[in-house]
Amino acid sequence: MDAETASAAGVGQRSAWKRHLAALAVAGLVLAVAFFPTYQSIVGIWSRSETFAHGFLIVPIVLFLVFRLRHELARVMPEVQPLALLPVLGLVLGWVLGALVDVDSVRHFAAVLLIPALVWLVLGNRVAWILVFPLAYLLFAVPFGDFLVPPLMDVTADFTVWAVQMSGIPVYREGLNFELPTGRWSVVEACSGVRYLIATLALGTLYAYLVYRSWTRRLLFVLASALVPIIANGLRAYMIVMIGHLSGMELAAGVDHLVYGWIFFGFVIALLFWIGTFWREDDPGDAQARRSARAADDVVAGEGPVPFRAGGRLWLVAVTGIALVGGGPLYAHWMHERDLGTVTGLQADGWAASGWEPAEMNAWLPGYRHARETASEKFVDDEGIPVGIHVGYYREQHRHGSMVGWENTLDGRDRDGWSRRAAGRGEVDGWTRPARYELSGPGERLLVWRWYWVDGHLTRSAHEVKFRESLSRLFGGRDDAALLVLYARYDADPAEVEPALRRYAEQALPRVLDTLEEVQRH
Repeated sequence: MDAETASAAGVGQRSAWKRHLAALAVAGLVLAVAFFPTYQSIVGIWSRSETFAHGFLIVPIVLFLVFRLRHELARVMPEVQPLALLPVLGLVLGWVLGALVDVDSVRHFAAVLLIPALVWLVLGNRVAWILVFPLAYLLFAVPFGDFLVPPLMDVTADFTVWAVQMSGIPVYREGLNFELPTGRWSVVEACSGVRYLIATLALGTLYAYLVYRSWTRRLLFVLASALVPIIANGLRAYMIVMIGHLSGMELAAGVDHLVYGWIFFGFVIALLFWIGTFWREDDPGDAQARRSARAADDVVAGEGPVPFRAGGRLWLVAVTGIALVGGGPLYAHWMHERDLGTVTGLQADGWAASGWEPAEMNAWLPGYRHARETASEKFVDDEGIPVGIHVGYYREQHRHGSMVGWENTLDGRDRDGWSRRAAGRGEVDGWTRPARYELSGPGERLLVWRWYWVDGHLTRSAHEVKFRESLSRLFGGRDDAALLVLYARYDADPAEVEPALRRYAEQALPRVLDTLEEVQRH
Protein backbone atom coordinates (compact mmCIF):
# COMPACT_ATOMS: atom_id res chain seq x y z
CA MET A 1 0.00 0.00 0.00
CA ASP A 2 1.58 3.35 -1.01
CA ALA A 3 1.50 6.45 1.19
CA GLU A 4 -1.33 8.11 -0.78
CA THR A 5 -3.54 5.01 -0.60
CA ALA A 6 -2.83 4.55 3.12
CA SER A 7 -3.71 8.19 3.80
CA ALA A 8 -7.00 7.89 1.91
CA ALA A 9 -7.84 4.67 3.75
CA GLY A 10 -7.13 6.33 7.08
CA VAL A 11 -9.36 9.29 6.25
CA GLY A 12 -12.18 6.98 5.16
CA GLN A 13 -11.86 4.85 8.26
CA ARG A 14 -11.90 7.82 10.65
CA SER A 15 -14.90 9.25 8.84
CA ALA A 16 -16.74 5.93 9.11
CA TRP A 17 -15.96 5.59 12.83
CA LYS A 18 -17.26 9.09 13.52
CA ARG A 19 -20.47 8.42 11.64
CA HIS A 20 -21.10 5.03 13.24
CA LEU A 21 -20.20 6.19 16.76
CA ALA A 22 -22.59 9.13 16.37
CA ALA A 23 -25.37 6.72 15.38
CA LEU A 24 -24.48 4.45 18.31
CA ALA A 25 -24.55 7.42 20.70
CA VAL A 26 -28.05 8.39 19.55
CA ALA A 27 -29.28 4.79 19.83
CA GLY A 28 -27.69 4.47 23.27
CA LEU A 29 -29.34 7.67 24.47
CA VAL A 30 -32.78 6.47 23.33
CA LEU A 31 -32.13 3.11 25.00
CA ALA A 32 -31.12 4.78 28.27
CA VAL A 33 -34.20 7.03 28.31
CA ALA A 34 -36.71 4.37 27.20
CA PHE A 35 -35.45 1.73 29.62
CA PHE A 36 -34.41 4.04 32.45
CA PRO A 37 -36.81 2.48 35.01
CA THR A 38 -35.36 -0.96 34.24
CA TYR A 39 -31.75 0.17 34.59
CA GLN A 40 -32.74 2.05 37.74
CA SER A 41 -34.24 -1.17 39.11
CA ILE A 42 -30.98 -3.02 38.42
CA VAL A 43 -28.89 -0.39 40.21
CA GLY A 44 -31.36 -0.40 43.09
CA ILE A 45 -30.81 -4.11 43.61
CA TRP A 46 -27.03 -3.61 43.51
CA SER A 47 -27.28 -0.99 46.25
CA ARG A 48 -29.50 -2.94 48.66
CA SER A 49 -28.25 -6.51 48.14
CA GLU A 50 -24.80 -7.68 49.17
CA THR A 51 -25.19 -10.61 46.79
CA PHE A 52 -25.23 -8.31 43.76
CA ALA A 53 -23.10 -5.39 45.01
CA HIS A 54 -20.40 -6.48 42.53
CA GLY A 55 -22.68 -5.09 39.80
CA PHE A 56 -21.25 -1.62 40.41
CA LEU A 57 -17.90 -2.90 39.10
CA ILE A 58 -19.18 -4.51 35.90
CA VAL A 59 -19.56 -1.39 33.74
CA PRO A 60 -16.10 0.00 34.69
CA ILE A 61 -14.60 -3.41 33.96
CA VAL A 62 -16.30 -3.53 30.55
CA LEU A 63 -15.05 -0.04 29.70
CA PHE A 64 -11.54 -1.10 30.72
CA LEU A 65 -11.75 -4.19 28.50
CA VAL A 66 -12.93 -2.10 25.55
CA PHE A 67 -10.05 0.33 26.16
CA ARG A 68 -7.58 -2.58 26.04
CA LEU A 69 -8.91 -3.47 22.59
CA ARG A 70 -8.69 0.05 21.17
CA HIS A 71 -5.72 -0.73 18.91
CA GLU A 72 -7.41 -3.79 17.47
CA LEU A 73 -10.61 -1.79 16.93
CA ALA A 74 -8.63 0.92 15.15
CA ARG A 75 -7.65 -1.59 12.46
CA VAL A 76 -11.20 -2.45 11.38
CA MET A 77 -13.86 -0.58 9.44
CA PRO A 78 -17.27 -0.35 11.17
CA GLU A 79 -20.25 -1.33 9.05
CA VAL A 80 -23.95 -1.52 9.70
CA GLN A 81 -25.49 -4.98 10.19
CA PRO A 82 -29.24 -5.02 9.35
CA LEU A 83 -29.59 -8.65 10.49
CA ALA A 84 -29.09 -7.42 14.07
CA LEU A 85 -32.57 -5.87 13.84
CA LEU A 86 -33.94 -9.38 14.49
CA PRO A 87 -32.34 -9.80 17.94
CA VAL A 88 -33.19 -6.17 18.74
CA LEU A 89 -36.84 -6.89 17.94
CA GLY A 90 -36.74 -10.16 19.89
CA LEU A 91 -35.23 -8.51 22.97
CA VAL A 92 -37.73 -5.64 22.87
CA LEU A 93 -40.59 -8.15 22.66
CA GLY A 94 -39.02 -10.12 25.52
CA TRP A 95 -38.85 -6.96 27.60
CA VAL A 96 -42.47 -6.15 26.79
CA LEU A 97 -43.54 -9.65 27.86
CA GLY A 98 -41.61 -9.28 31.10
CA ALA A 99 -43.11 -5.84 31.73
CA LEU A 100 -46.67 -6.95 31.05
CA VAL A 101 -46.50 -9.78 33.60
CA ASP A 102 -44.03 -8.10 35.98
CA VAL A 103 -41.05 -10.47 35.69
CA ASP A 104 -38.02 -8.44 36.68
CA SER A 105 -35.41 -10.95 35.53
CA VAL A 106 -36.79 -10.97 31.97
CA ARG A 107 -36.82 -7.18 31.82
CA HIS A 108 -33.32 -6.94 33.25
CA PHE A 109 -31.80 -9.45 30.85
CA ALA A 110 -33.55 -7.92 27.83
CA ALA A 111 -32.49 -4.36 28.72
CA VAL A 112 -28.85 -5.38 29.27
CA LEU A 113 -28.65 -7.54 26.15
CA LEU A 114 -30.00 -4.69 24.04
CA ILE A 115 -26.65 -2.94 24.57
CA PRO A 116 -24.56 -5.52 22.65
CA ALA A 117 -27.40 -5.93 20.15
CA LEU A 118 -27.24 -2.23 19.27
CA VAL A 119 -23.44 -2.35 19.08
CA TRP A 120 -23.71 -5.21 16.59
CA LEU A 121 -26.44 -3.35 14.66
CA VAL A 122 -24.53 -0.07 14.30
CA LEU A 123 -20.88 -1.18 14.23
CA GLY A 124 -21.15 -4.50 12.42
CA ASN A 125 -19.78 -8.03 12.60
CA ARG A 126 -16.04 -7.32 12.86
CA VAL A 127 -16.35 -4.85 15.72
CA ALA A 128 -18.89 -7.01 17.56
CA TRP A 129 -16.58 -10.03 17.29
CA ILE A 130 -13.64 -8.12 18.72
CA LEU A 131 -15.85 -6.91 21.60
CA VAL A 132 -17.64 -10.22 22.12
CA PHE A 133 -16.22 -10.85 25.61
CA PRO A 134 -16.67 -7.33 27.03
CA LEU A 135 -20.22 -7.23 25.67
CA ALA A 136 -21.00 -10.70 27.04
CA TYR A 137 -19.49 -9.75 30.41
CA LEU A 138 -22.30 -7.21 30.80
CA LEU A 139 -24.53 -10.16 31.74
CA PHE A 140 -22.89 -10.21 35.16
CA ALA A 141 -24.54 -6.84 35.76
CA VAL A 142 -27.95 -8.55 35.81
CA PRO A 143 -28.98 -9.34 39.42
CA PHE A 144 -29.88 -12.96 38.80
CA GLY A 145 -29.34 -16.09 40.88
CA ASP A 146 -31.62 -15.85 43.92
CA PHE A 147 -33.32 -19.03 42.75
CA LEU A 148 -30.12 -20.86 43.74
CA VAL A 149 -30.55 -20.00 47.43
CA PRO A 150 -32.86 -22.91 48.46
CA PRO A 151 -30.87 -25.69 46.72
CA LEU A 152 -27.56 -24.24 47.97
CA MET A 153 -28.98 -24.13 51.51
CA ASP A 154 -29.82 -27.83 51.17
CA VAL A 155 -26.32 -28.57 49.86
CA THR A 156 -24.74 -26.67 52.74
CA ALA A 157 -26.89 -28.47 55.31
CA ASP A 158 -26.19 -31.89 53.73
CA PHE A 159 -22.43 -31.32 53.62
CA THR A 160 -22.21 -29.85 57.13
CA VAL A 161 -24.21 -32.64 58.78
CA TRP A 162 -22.25 -35.31 56.88
CA ALA A 163 -18.90 -33.74 57.83
CA VAL A 164 -19.91 -33.42 61.49
CA GLN A 165 -20.97 -37.07 61.53
CA MET A 166 -17.67 -38.07 59.93
CA SER A 167 -15.95 -36.23 62.78
CA GLY A 168 -17.59 -38.62 65.23
CA ILE A 169 -20.03 -36.10 66.70
CA PRO A 170 -23.69 -37.09 67.06
CA VAL A 171 -26.06 -34.76 65.26
CA TYR A 172 -29.82 -34.68 64.87
CA ARG A 173 -31.20 -32.99 61.77
CA GLU A 174 -34.69 -31.72 60.96
CA GLY A 175 -34.84 -29.92 57.64
CA LEU A 176 -32.36 -27.04 57.67
CA ASN A 177 -31.99 -27.21 61.45
CA PHE A 178 -29.62 -29.56 63.26
CA GLU A 179 -28.57 -30.06 66.83
CA LEU A 180 -25.25 -31.08 68.38
CA PRO A 181 -24.71 -31.91 72.06
CA THR A 182 -23.40 -28.36 72.55
CA GLY A 183 -26.08 -26.39 70.76
CA ARG A 184 -28.49 -25.85 67.86
CA TRP A 185 -27.63 -24.56 64.38
CA SER A 186 -29.70 -23.43 61.41
CA VAL A 187 -28.81 -22.97 57.76
CA VAL A 188 -30.33 -19.63 56.75
CA GLU A 189 -30.21 -17.74 53.45
CA ALA A 190 -26.91 -16.06 54.33
CA CYS A 191 -25.37 -19.55 54.71
CA SER A 192 -26.28 -20.62 51.18
CA GLY A 193 -23.06 -19.16 49.75
CA VAL A 194 -24.83 -17.71 46.73
CA ARG A 195 -23.04 -14.38 47.14
CA TYR A 196 -19.68 -16.19 47.16
CA LEU A 197 -20.66 -18.20 44.10
CA ILE A 198 -21.86 -15.26 41.97
CA ALA A 199 -18.98 -12.95 42.91
CA THR A 200 -16.35 -15.66 42.35
CA LEU A 201 -17.88 -16.68 39.03
CA ALA A 202 -17.80 -13.07 37.80
CA LEU A 203 -14.21 -12.57 38.97
CA GLY A 204 -13.10 -15.98 37.72
CA THR A 205 -14.54 -15.38 34.25
CA LEU A 206 -12.64 -12.09 33.99
CA TYR A 207 -9.47 -13.76 35.26
CA ALA A 208 -9.78 -16.59 32.71
CA TYR A 209 -10.17 -14.09 29.87
CA LEU A 210 -7.17 -11.99 30.88
CA VAL A 211 -4.77 -14.79 31.87
CA TYR A 212 -5.51 -17.53 29.32
CA ARG A 213 -5.71 -17.60 25.53
CA SER A 214 -6.96 -21.14 25.03
CA TRP A 215 -10.74 -21.48 25.25
CA THR A 216 -10.28 -24.90 26.88
CA ARG A 217 -8.32 -23.41 29.76
CA ARG A 218 -10.73 -20.52 30.05
CA LEU A 219 -13.75 -22.81 30.29
CA LEU A 220 -12.04 -25.10 32.79
CA PHE A 221 -11.15 -22.19 35.04
CA VAL A 222 -14.70 -20.79 34.84
CA LEU A 223 -15.98 -24.25 35.82
CA ALA A 224 -13.57 -24.28 38.77
CA SER A 225 -14.82 -20.79 39.72
CA ALA A 226 -18.33 -22.25 39.96
CA LEU A 227 -17.46 -25.45 41.86
CA VAL A 228 -14.84 -24.21 44.32
CA PRO A 229 -17.15 -21.63 46.05
CA ILE A 230 -19.78 -24.33 46.65
CA ILE A 231 -17.22 -26.69 48.18
CA ALA A 232 -15.57 -23.85 50.11
CA ASN A 233 -18.92 -22.73 51.51
CA GLY A 234 -19.60 -26.24 52.80
CA LEU A 235 -16.18 -26.35 54.45
CA ARG A 236 -16.75 -22.87 55.87
CA ALA A 237 -20.05 -23.93 57.45
CA TYR A 238 -18.47 -27.11 58.84
CA MET A 239 -15.53 -25.20 60.35
CA ILE A 240 -17.84 -22.66 61.98
CA VAL A 241 -19.95 -25.42 63.52
CA MET A 242 -16.83 -27.21 64.77
CA ILE A 243 -15.35 -24.01 66.24
CA GLY A 244 -18.63 -23.40 68.03
CA HIS A 245 -18.85 -26.99 69.24
CA LEU A 246 -15.25 -27.23 70.50
CA SER A 247 -15.48 -23.84 72.25
CA GLY A 248 -18.74 -24.65 73.99
CA MET A 249 -20.59 -22.17 71.72
CA GLU A 250 -18.43 -19.28 72.92
CA LEU A 251 -16.83 -18.74 69.49
CA ALA A 252 -18.31 -18.54 65.98
CA ALA A 253 -21.79 -17.85 67.30
CA GLY A 254 -21.98 -14.08 66.78
CA VAL A 255 -20.29 -11.52 64.57
CA ASP A 256 -17.16 -13.66 64.48
CA HIS A 257 -19.30 -16.25 62.68
CA LEU A 258 -19.23 -14.00 59.60
CA VAL A 259 -15.63 -12.91 60.14
CA TYR A 260 -14.31 -16.48 60.22
CA GLY A 261 -16.38 -17.31 57.15
CA TRP A 262 -15.08 -14.41 55.06
CA ILE A 263 -11.45 -15.00 56.10
CA PHE A 264 -11.62 -18.66 55.17
CA PHE A 265 -13.47 -18.02 51.95
CA GLY A 266 -11.06 -15.27 50.94
CA PHE A 267 -8.14 -17.62 51.54
CA VAL A 268 -9.68 -20.37 49.38
CA ILE A 269 -10.43 -18.04 46.47
CA ALA A 270 -6.97 -16.46 46.63
CA LEU A 271 -5.55 -19.99 46.53
CA LEU A 272 -7.68 -20.77 43.46
CA PHE A 273 -6.36 -17.78 41.54
CA TRP A 274 -2.78 -18.43 42.65
CA ILE A 275 -2.97 -22.01 41.39
CA GLY A 276 -4.44 -20.69 38.14
CA THR A 277 -1.27 -18.68 37.46
CA PHE A 278 0.71 -21.87 36.84
CA TRP A 279 -1.11 -22.35 33.52
CA ARG A 280 -1.21 -18.71 32.41
CA GLU A 281 -0.68 -17.91 28.73
CA ASP A 282 0.92 -14.54 28.08
CA ASP A 283 1.47 -14.99 24.32
CA PRO A 284 -1.63 -14.00 22.36
CA GLY A 285 -0.61 -16.56 19.75
CA ASP A 286 -1.14 -16.81 16.03
CA ALA A 287 -4.90 -16.32 16.17
CA GLN A 288 -4.67 -12.67 17.15
CA ALA A 289 -1.92 -12.07 14.57
CA ARG A 290 -4.14 -13.50 11.84
CA ARG A 291 -7.05 -11.38 13.07
CA SER A 292 -4.88 -8.26 12.96
CA ALA A 293 -3.78 -9.10 9.41
CA ARG A 294 -7.39 -9.53 8.31
CA ALA A 295 -8.24 -6.24 9.99
CA ALA A 296 -5.53 -4.49 7.98
CA ASP A 297 -7.04 -5.91 4.79
CA ASP A 298 -10.42 -4.57 5.90
CA VAL A 299 -8.98 -1.08 6.15
CA VAL A 300 -7.61 -1.35 2.62
CA ALA A 301 -10.97 -2.61 1.40
CA GLY A 302 -12.58 0.43 3.00
CA GLU A 303 -10.18 2.98 1.58
CA GLY A 304 -11.40 6.37 0.39
CA PRO A 305 -14.43 8.42 1.38
CA VAL A 306 -17.60 6.52 2.28
CA PRO A 307 -20.35 7.11 -0.29
CA PHE A 308 -23.41 9.07 0.77
CA ARG A 309 -25.67 6.07 0.23
CA ALA A 310 -23.60 4.11 2.77
CA GLY A 311 -24.21 6.82 5.35
CA GLY A 312 -27.90 6.86 4.46
CA ARG A 313 -28.08 3.09 4.89
CA LEU A 314 -26.47 3.42 8.31
CA TRP A 315 -29.02 5.94 9.54
CA LEU A 316 -31.93 4.04 7.99
CA VAL A 317 -31.00 0.89 9.91
CA ALA A 318 -30.11 2.84 13.06
CA VAL A 319 -33.40 4.75 13.07
CA THR A 320 -35.30 1.47 12.57
CA GLY A 321 -33.52 0.03 15.59
CA ILE A 322 -34.21 3.17 17.61
CA ALA A 323 -37.92 2.97 16.69
CA LEU A 324 -38.06 -0.62 17.91
CA VAL A 325 -36.29 0.27 21.15
CA GLY A 326 -38.59 3.20 21.84
CA GLY A 327 -41.75 1.40 20.79
CA GLY A 328 -41.55 -1.40 23.34
CA PRO A 329 -41.92 0.72 26.51
CA LEU A 330 -44.62 2.84 24.84
CA TYR A 331 -46.71 -0.26 24.08
CA ALA A 332 -46.22 -1.64 27.60
CA HIS A 333 -47.29 1.72 29.07
CA TRP A 334 -50.42 1.78 26.93
CA MET A 335 -51.32 -1.76 28.03
CA HIS A 336 -50.78 -0.90 31.69
CA GLU A 337 -53.12 2.08 31.47
CA ARG A 338 -56.06 -0.04 30.32
CA ASP A 339 -58.80 -0.71 32.88
CA LEU A 340 -59.52 -4.44 32.92
CA GLY A 341 -62.49 -4.17 35.27
CA THR A 342 -63.30 -5.39 38.77
CA VAL A 343 -63.46 -9.01 39.89
CA THR A 344 -66.86 -10.29 41.03
CA GLY A 345 -68.68 -13.57 41.42
CA LEU A 346 -66.10 -15.69 43.22
CA GLN A 347 -68.38 -17.59 45.58
CA ALA A 348 -67.49 -20.76 47.46
CA ASP A 349 -71.08 -21.59 48.37
CA GLY A 350 -71.60 -23.87 45.39
CA TRP A 351 -68.37 -25.83 45.84
CA ALA A 352 -69.84 -28.36 48.27
CA ALA A 353 -69.71 -31.53 46.19
CA SER A 354 -72.23 -34.33 46.52
CA GLY A 355 -71.89 -35.91 49.95
CA TRP A 356 -69.89 -33.04 51.40
CA GLU A 357 -71.19 -30.63 54.03
CA PRO A 358 -69.73 -27.37 55.42
CA ALA A 359 -67.34 -28.02 58.28
CA GLU A 360 -65.53 -26.17 61.04
CA MET A 361 -61.74 -25.91 60.89
CA ASN A 362 -59.16 -23.68 62.48
CA ALA A 363 -58.45 -20.68 60.29
CA TRP A 364 -55.53 -21.18 57.89
CA LEU A 365 -54.83 -19.35 54.67
CA PRO A 366 -51.92 -19.69 52.24
CA GLY A 367 -49.39 -16.87 52.26
CA TYR A 368 -50.42 -15.44 48.88
CA ARG A 369 -51.08 -11.72 48.71
CA HIS A 370 -52.56 -9.20 46.26
CA ALA A 371 -55.56 -11.29 45.10
CA ARG A 372 -58.43 -9.10 43.85
CA GLU A 373 -60.96 -11.48 45.40
CA THR A 374 -60.69 -14.62 47.52
CA ALA A 375 -63.01 -17.41 48.60
CA SER A 376 -62.39 -20.02 51.30
CA GLU A 377 -64.50 -22.84 52.66
CA LYS A 378 -64.21 -26.16 54.52
CA PHE A 379 -66.16 -29.32 53.83
CA VAL A 380 -66.40 -32.81 55.31
CA ASP A 381 -67.85 -36.05 53.95
CA ASP A 382 -68.94 -39.31 55.61
CA GLU A 383 -65.32 -40.26 56.30
CA GLY A 384 -65.08 -37.37 58.76
CA ILE A 385 -61.87 -35.72 57.45
CA PRO A 386 -62.34 -31.98 56.85
CA VAL A 387 -60.91 -30.58 53.60
CA GLY A 388 -60.29 -26.87 53.09
CA ILE A 389 -60.35 -25.01 49.79
CA HIS A 390 -58.95 -21.56 49.09
CA VAL A 391 -59.11 -19.69 45.78
CA GLY A 392 -57.48 -16.35 45.10
CA TYR A 393 -58.33 -14.53 41.86
CA TYR A 394 -55.83 -12.14 40.24
CA ARG A 395 -56.30 -9.48 37.58
CA GLU A 396 -54.26 -6.40 36.56
CA GLN A 397 -51.31 -7.90 38.36
CA HIS A 398 -48.91 -5.17 37.21
CA ARG A 399 -50.98 -2.75 39.30
CA HIS A 400 -52.25 -4.79 42.24
CA GLY A 401 -49.53 -7.42 42.65
CA SER A 402 -48.54 -10.69 41.03
CA MET A 403 -49.75 -14.15 41.92
CA VAL A 404 -46.40 -15.74 41.09
CA GLY A 405 -43.64 -13.87 42.88
CA TRP A 406 -40.93 -14.22 45.50
CA GLU A 407 -43.16 -12.91 48.31
CA ASN A 408 -45.95 -15.44 47.71
CA THR A 409 -45.48 -18.86 49.30
CA LEU A 410 -47.89 -21.31 50.85
CA ASP A 411 -46.57 -20.89 54.37
CA GLY A 412 -46.02 -17.15 54.03
CA ARG A 413 -42.79 -15.26 54.56
CA ASP A 414 -44.00 -13.52 57.71
CA ARG A 415 -45.08 -16.69 59.53
CA ASP A 416 -42.53 -17.50 62.21
CA GLY A 417 -42.21 -21.17 63.03
CA TRP A 418 -43.60 -22.44 59.73
CA SER A 419 -41.69 -24.68 57.36
CA ARG A 420 -42.60 -26.11 53.97
CA ARG A 421 -41.40 -29.24 52.21
CA ALA A 422 -42.12 -30.10 48.59
CA ALA A 423 -43.44 -33.65 48.55
CA GLY A 424 -43.99 -34.64 44.92
CA ARG A 425 -47.34 -34.56 43.16
CA GLY A 426 -50.89 -35.31 44.19
CA GLU A 427 -52.98 -37.93 42.40
CA VAL A 428 -56.33 -36.88 40.92
CA ASP A 429 -58.05 -38.98 38.28
CA GLY A 430 -58.72 -37.01 35.11
CA TRP A 431 -57.01 -33.80 36.21
CA THR A 432 -53.58 -32.21 36.14
CA ARG A 433 -51.58 -33.48 39.09
CA PRO A 434 -51.17 -30.71 41.69
CA ALA A 435 -47.96 -29.72 43.44
CA ARG A 436 -47.92 -31.44 46.84
CA TYR A 437 -46.50 -29.88 50.01
CA GLU A 438 -46.22 -30.75 53.67
CA LEU A 439 -46.45 -27.73 55.98
CA SER A 440 -45.51 -27.67 59.63
CA GLY A 441 -46.47 -24.83 61.94
CA PRO A 442 -47.14 -24.13 65.60
CA GLY A 443 -49.27 -27.03 66.75
CA GLU A 444 -50.41 -28.25 63.33
CA ARG A 445 -49.41 -30.07 60.18
CA LEU A 446 -51.02 -29.66 56.78
CA LEU A 447 -51.00 -31.62 53.56
CA VAL A 448 -51.51 -29.08 50.78
CA TRP A 449 -52.27 -29.46 47.09
CA ARG A 450 -51.73 -26.44 44.89
CA TRP A 451 -52.72 -25.62 41.33
CA TYR A 452 -52.52 -22.45 39.29
CA TRP A 453 -55.36 -21.64 36.90
CA VAL A 454 -54.61 -19.46 33.88
CA ASP A 455 -56.25 -19.06 30.48
CA GLY A 456 -58.70 -21.86 31.30
CA HIS A 457 -55.93 -24.36 32.15
CA LEU A 458 -54.80 -25.95 35.39
CA THR A 459 -51.05 -26.13 35.87
CA ARG A 460 -48.54 -26.49 38.69
CA SER A 461 -45.82 -24.61 36.78
CA ALA A 462 -45.17 -20.97 37.66
CA HIS A 463 -43.29 -20.59 34.37
CA GLU A 464 -46.32 -21.72 32.38
CA VAL A 465 -48.44 -19.20 34.27
CA LYS A 466 -46.14 -16.33 33.32
CA PHE A 467 -45.85 -17.55 29.72
CA ARG A 468 -49.61 -17.76 29.20
CA GLU A 469 -50.21 -14.43 30.94
CA SER A 470 -47.57 -12.71 28.82
CA LEU A 471 -48.94 -14.03 25.53
CA SER A 472 -52.46 -12.96 26.45
CA ARG A 473 -51.28 -9.48 27.43
CA LEU A 474 -49.03 -9.11 24.38
CA PHE A 475 -52.01 -9.52 22.07
CA GLY A 476 -54.28 -7.19 24.05
CA GLY A 477 -55.90 -9.69 26.42
CA ARG A 478 -56.10 -9.82 30.21
CA ASP A 479 -53.81 -11.47 32.73
CA ASP A 480 -56.51 -13.26 34.75
CA ALA A 481 -55.16 -16.10 36.87
CA ALA A 482 -56.13 -17.89 40.06
CA LEU A 483 -54.55 -19.80 42.90
CA LEU A 484 -56.34 -23.01 43.84
CA VAL A 485 -55.38 -24.70 47.11
CA LEU A 486 -56.80 -27.79 48.83
CA TYR A 487 -55.57 -28.78 52.27
CA ALA A 488 -56.22 -31.10 55.19
CA ARG A 489 -54.73 -31.44 58.66
CA TYR A 490 -52.99 -34.63 59.72
CA ASP A 491 -51.43 -35.93 62.93
CA ALA A 492 -48.55 -38.22 62.04
CA ASP A 493 -48.75 -39.32 58.41
CA PRO A 494 -50.03 -37.17 55.50
CA ALA A 495 -51.21 -40.36 53.78
CA GLU A 496 -54.06 -40.53 56.27
CA VAL A 497 -55.79 -37.47 54.76
CA GLU A 498 -54.74 -37.78 51.11
CA PRO A 499 -57.75 -39.92 50.08
CA ALA A 500 -60.09 -37.20 51.36
CA LEU A 501 -58.29 -34.57 49.26
CA ARG A 502 -58.55 -36.82 46.23
CA ARG A 503 -62.28 -37.47 46.73
CA TYR A 504 -63.11 -33.82 47.15
CA ALA A 505 -60.95 -32.71 44.21
CA GLU A 506 -62.47 -35.20 41.78
CA GLN A 507 -66.01 -34.13 42.70
CA ALA A 508 -65.60 -30.38 43.22
CA LEU A 509 -63.10 -29.31 40.54
CA PRO A 510 -65.68 -29.06 37.70
CA ARG A 511 -67.77 -26.58 39.73
CA VAL A 512 -64.75 -24.58 40.84
CA LEU A 513 -63.43 -24.27 37.29
CA ASP A 514 -66.87 -23.25 36.00
CA THR A 515 -66.88 -20.47 38.62
CA LEU A 516 -63.44 -19.26 37.52
CA GLU A 517 -64.46 -19.15 33.87
CA GLU A 518 -67.61 -17.23 34.79
CA VAL A 519 -65.55 -14.68 36.73
CA GLN A 520 -63.16 -14.33 33.79
CA ARG A 521 -66.01 -13.46 31.42
CA HIS A 522 -67.05 -10.50 33.59
